[in-house]
Parts: sequence; C-alpha cells; structure tokens
Amino acid sequence: MAKIGETELKNRIKSGDFSPIYMLYGEESYLKEHYVSKLKSKILDPAFADFNFHQYDSNKVPFSDILNDADMMPVMSSHSFLLVHDYPLNKSKDDIELLKKYCADPNESAVIVLWFDNIEVDTKKDSKWKNIESAVDKVGVCVDFEKRTERDLARLAVAKAKKASCVLSSNDAMYLVSVVGNDIKTVFNELDKMCCYVNGGEINREVIDLLAVKCLQARVFDLSKFILAGNSDGAYEVLRAMFAQKENPISVLSVISSCYIDMYRAKCALASGEGEASLAKYFNYGNRKWLITNAVRDSKKLSLANLRDAIDVLSKTDEMLKSTSLNPNLLLEESVTKLLMLRNG
Repeated sequence: MAKIGETELKNRIKSGDFSPIYMLYGEESYLKEHYVSKLKSKILDPAFADFNFHQYDSNKVPFSDILNDADMMPVMSSHSFLLVHDYPLNKSKDDIELLKKYCADPNESAVIVLWFDNIEVDTKKDSKWKNIESAVDKVGVCVDFEKRTERDLARLAVAKAKKASCVLSSNDAMYLVSVVGNDIKTVFNELDKMCCYVNGGEINREVIDLLAVKCLQARVFDLSKFILAGNSDGAYEVLRAMFAQKENPISVLSVISSCYIDMYRAKCALASGEGEASLAKYFNYGNRKWLITNAVRDSKKLSLANLRDAIDVLSKTDEMLKSTSLNPNLLLEESVTKLLMLRNG
C-alpha cells in the first residue's frame, strides 16, 4: 500500500476496506480526529467495544506492550482497534525497529491507528519519520492532512450549508473564512450557529457580521482599516476590545506589522512597474493573493516614506515588547498612536 489522500481514505472506510495499520498526521487537527472517529465507529462492534478497543496516550505504555496487544485476537468481533495517540516513535530507534518487524507480519485481525496530533511529523526532512512512514507504507495507509487553503474551506462551507438546507454563496463563504480564520473546526462551528439562525434561509454578509466571532487577524485588519482611515476613535475601540479579551500584544503587533509590510511591498512593486501577479509570486503569497489586492489599495493612503517610518515604529515596539518589563498594552497603544500620527501627517 502507499500514502493516500483524504478522499481515498474516506472511500476505503465507507467500503470497509481496512488496513492493519494507519498513520495519520499533518496540520489539520479536526480532520485527523474526524477520521479516527470514523475508523473507530466503522470497525468496532459497540457490544464488544470494551474488549476490543485499546487506547494509548503518549509513551506511558512501552511500544512493545502495544504491539503485544495487537497480536491478541479480538473478542467476538472481526477486528480489535488500537488507538496510539501522540506516541513519540521518532525518539527511539528500538521502537522503530519493533514497528518494522510488526509491519513485516501484522495481525490482520487488528487495526492500529498511529494518530499524531500534537507531535509534528516531517517525513521529508527527518529520516526517522521517513523510516516510520516507509514501514507503515508496506502494509498500511499513511495520510498527511495538510492545512486547507481558504478556497478549500470556502467550498466545504458551501457544501455544509447546502446539507443543512441553507444558502451560502462562494463569495460569502470566502468572506466567512476571512472573518473567523482558516481553522476548519472553527469555520464549521460558526457555520452551524448561522444555519440555526437563518433556519433554511440565506447566510449573507449581514448574518456573518452579526453572528461571527472574529479571529485575531480579522480584528487586527479592522484596527488597521481605522488607522489607515485616520479614525482614532475606531482604532482605540478595537484596541480596547482586544485588551479586554486578553489578546497577546506580540501577536497583535505581528498581524499589524504584516499589513504594513504587505503595503510596503505593494508600494515598491508598483513604483518599479511590477503588477500584483508578480508580487504575489515573488513573495509566495499563494492562495492569499487577496492580501496583495488589499495592500495595493491601502498603500495609496501613505507615502513610501511614511510606510518606512511606520515599519520602523512597529520594529522598535516589537523589540521593546520582547526585551522590557514595560506594560505591553501601553506599548501597543503608543504604537497605534504613532501610526495614526503618521497617517494624519
């Protein structure tokens, strides 16, 4: 067998085509948990689950004991199910060798799921993870759940809304993702709330603005809009709201800085005769080209010199946040004040 994608994994689970061992890893936590649950519910007979389901967290149990459990026959069922959660296999050469030996002759009546959630797995750069993946590949299935793009999430949101008998356009779905962030679980939770609210109706921008809990990036974008508009009242209101929600000032400053860096890049590119496409490609914006479009629009409100001064202000604030004991909220507020002064000349 070999490394497969999410669609093939879904089809195999649906058809009952099970492998003796699975390796599930990657950035998308929600999808990993979802397919662990799918495998468990499909494989286990609820009447005998107490006998045939075994879960191991971290390395509290020696890996050799886990494999010994896998060699046992299931009770009154076709399969036993062993869920191995965040086991640091890459830390032990002996454990890797044990895995290789087991994969050479696995128990076909057992299904082992190696679920790496909080452990980062890099099969391209780390030879140990590569060896683990290669061992599983011979008899089992490996799935890398990569982070979904904003466009992918929007498509999923449209499909989920349709399933709930609600209407969500592609453009409004993209707007939803930009507001709540690109975590699939958050997008689905927010969408469930909106589907209940419209009760089979349309989820438009008004509904999203009314109900969505904005992610940090969206709220900082609001802050940046007020700064660029020279609206101090609006800027300080957003800032106070973030203080009340105990947002990390360093994280807030990081997003503000990214907005100004985007504008600076756009300003320089346009001054040199380059367009949005080449700018997006050169700085590897990928599916985030909308950031460039916004930056081109917003950069018109500031001169190149003002943008340099603004980035200098943000850089010094970042240094002070990380190296002094001064109140971080006051430092951030001072930084916003200076940005407003630059905007207003």
